[in-house]
Amino acid sequence: MKKLAVLSVFIWGVLAGINWDIYEHGVVDTFRWSRPFPDDGTDPGGFHVHCKAEGTFHAKMYKLSDLIEPEPLGLQPWRFGIEEFLARRGYPGSWDGVDHKDQNREIVVMEYVDVPEPVRHWIEEQQRDVFEETIENGQKVMRKKRNDRKWLFGIFAKPKRENQQINDTVAPKPTDAAAVDPAHDIKDEDKIVVFAAGAAYEILPLWVSKGSKCERAMSNLTKYKHQAEDDTILAWVTDHTKPKRDLDKRDITFKVEAMEVTESEEGKRSRLMWEKLHRTLRRNERRMQKEERMKVRRELTEGRIKDEL
Repeated sequence: MKKLAVLSVFIWGVLAGINWDIYEHGVVDTFRWSRPFPDDGTDPGGFHVHCKAEGTFHAKMYKLSDLIEPEPLGLQPWRFGIEEFLARRGYPGSWDGVDHKDQNREIVVMEYVDVPEPVRHWIEEQQRDVFEETIENGQKVMRKKRNDRKWLFGIFAKPKRENQQINDTVAPKPTDAAAVDPAHDIKDEDKIVVFAAGAAYEILPLWVSKGSKCERAMSNLTKYKHQAEDDTILAWVTDHTKPKRDLDKRDITFKVEAMEVTESEEGKRSRLMWEKLHRTLRRNERRMQKEERMKVRRELTEGRIKDEL
């Protein structure tokens, strides 16, 4: 009986760890991420871990059906701006790339000041790719280009008066700080950022890079990979909560972990051995396929000769 009880607890733990939303709702085609290191706290096999960084962040999560609802349960002041922003780009999925479809799709909302500085800098640089500086009345201003589909984070101003509607994203500051018009400058504490959770995976190391022992490496997104390779940065959202909608709550937290790894000599030997074995199996498979084709060709040729006789 004791063994059965232990087994049932184990099975329940395994089932509890499965994200059933993936099976019920599916994952968006563009979500190419998977957990790159073990979930039991151990290091990736065959790799040296040079440093780790982690951080937990507070946010709110809404469904698109909440856009028409007033605050704090909804996002009514930003409804038209968010709808326009989301309509111009593909949906990156929620946590684990899940797509709940239509009005059940989820979006994350954060106070812009709560977003780590490296992430804010990256977002603003992305904005500059879809805006262009122009001169109007002697002042530099930013005008949006038509092609802004790759920009996945929407920055919106907070309303300054009752019933104010926010219909567009905030333009980035001109590159020349001296050209910023103070009358139109919006402080970070007066902004929010809106994004689908799946978009965060594009830049996960930046969320925990600042102040870490490998800040420089984690700030270099060219080293950020989906799976462990030599001299890479790995990252994952290792934990996230759900809003308690039955209690009219929208608050969530999500935890990001990242690490810098290099391949160990033992790991390299093992990898090369498996790569060699895989090449050998592929060669043997191709040889057998070639022999099979030649056999069929001979049989067809012999059959035609017999028919002619």
